[in-house]
Amino acid sequence: MKKFDKVGYHLLAFVVMTIWGSTFASSKTLILHGMPEVYIFFYRFIIAYFLLLIFNHTRLFADNWKDEMLLVLTGLTGGSVYFMAENYGLRYAQTTDVAFIIALTPLLTTLVAYVTKQERQVITRNFVIGLFVALIGIAFLVFKGDFHVMPSLLGDSLAFIAALLWAVYSLIVKPLSKKYDILFITRKVFFYGWLTIVPFLGFFSFQDTLELFRSPVVWANLLFLAVVASFMCYIWWNKVMEELGVLKSSYYLYVNPVASALVSILFMDEQMNFSIALGLILILAGVVWSERK
Repeated sequence: MKKFDKVGYHLLAFVVMTIWGSTFASSKTLILHGMPEVYIFFYRFIIAYFLLLIFNHTRLFADNWKDEMLLVLTGLTGGSVYFMAENYGLRYAQTTDVAFIIALTPLLTTLVAYVTKQERQVITRNFVIGLFVALIGIAFLVFKGDFHVMPSLLGDSLAFIAALLWAVYSLIVKPLSKKYDILFITRKVFFYGWLTIVPFLGFFSFQDTLELFRSPVVWANLLFLAVVASFMCYIWWNKVMEELGVLKSSYYLYVNPVASALVSILFMDEQMNFSIALGLILILAGVVWSERK
């Protein structure tokens, strides 16, 4: 029975990563239906916030203002600014490009930690090789086999910025997680995320976004992003890490971009050629190799 439980958590980890991988295609679908990027983020996070508030509402603020300001920063780097960079990246680049570039996050986290001396990170030979291979992979994605034009350079650049922001977010959250419950931190990320996006909502018509909800595709994708991908999957993933451990759980992160690529090719009719496929393989191989001891 105990072995069955472990298998069940491995299966749950796979399901969560598959769902998170499909969120790129879901966000792209909303963009193609006319939903502004700021409102995709706003609706997604405000729904997830109030759902999470049901389970975590006893503590409102951090122990001190320094920690509270760090939580504001997590709302920017892991919330509003991050998702704006990701969503606008999806507007100008293929879904598979964005998903695989964001898969560079573990590698960039190590690099940022080393440069800023936030932690005692050691840059190994395997890390340098992995970084070099992954950067070559990004080049293949950007050019897509045509070295005379770069139609997705803006989108790919925004995806890279999103990955860099998530690396910073991870370094901020790590010390906070030793002092506060992870659900409390997540709730604050959701709160400060949608709060910091509010000033930008005025650039778009709120009434027009409500009109979009007449389409079942729009509200179905939005509920999927808010309830399933943001609220439920985060709780499930915390349980997976608790049962399997951080190391074993992290192996499933590589399912994310692969699932995104498959969903995009099957349901979004996105193109795939030798250059793109080689770029995806090189990025994933570089990230995996960089973590070898």
